[in-house]
Amino acid sequence: MSRPMSATERAYNVTRGKILDGVLAGGDVITEGAVSTELGISRTPVREAFLRLQAEGLLQLYPKRGAVVVPITADEALSVGEAREIIESFAVTKLLTENVYAPKELLDTLWEHLNEQQRAIRANDSSAFIDADTGFHLAVVEASANGFLVDLYRSLRDHQRRLSVHARSQTQSNMTASHGEHVKLAGYLAEGELDGYLSFLRKHLREGRKRMGIDS
Repeated sequence: MSRPMSATERAYNVTRGKILDGVLAGGDVITEGAVSTELGISRTPVREAFLRLQAEGLLQLYPKRGAVVVPITADEALSVGEAREIIESFAVTKLLTENVYAPKELLDTLWEHLNEQQRAIRANDSSAFIDADTGFHLAVVEASANGFLVDLYRSLRDHQRRLSVHARSQTQSNMTASHGEHVKLAGYLAEGELDGYLSFLRKHLREGRKRMGIDS
């Protein structure tokens, strides 16, 4: 039986979700009082949640005035992309060095995410597409069995979601293009083509940045 969510966790999850989904945009001001009233909790857990979000780089706190959602910068977008490439490249290199081909369980998971992407495209559901997109890449990183890198990648995934929402890049045409690139990545894994995967991963991440308007 799972334990009940604490007031701090509620405040953290609700506020963080609004930031990642673009409900709260860069530069928006939020206050402890407003969140405590919305959730029906005291200000102390909200303050603790805000401190956690500040540590994650999502909020900037101003004592007695509130908190400001940290705007997205081009440098942040490029840094996230570079960090993703490093982690994902290591993960797939380790995976295909230790195995001639990618494990069937991983390939099955990747195709589940690809099918979710297709359903999201048909429904023009950008949020569901982002979830399936990040799930695809996270599955590859998880297959490396390096817990530290998995945790680090999950934090990058949150920043990537915020970038995608901010750029409003998930049009049906962009989602279709991205889906096709994911199919190719899955194909390289299925064939055990490490060099092909690494080369196309770089192209895929670069094309993703272009679709978000943050790379030339």
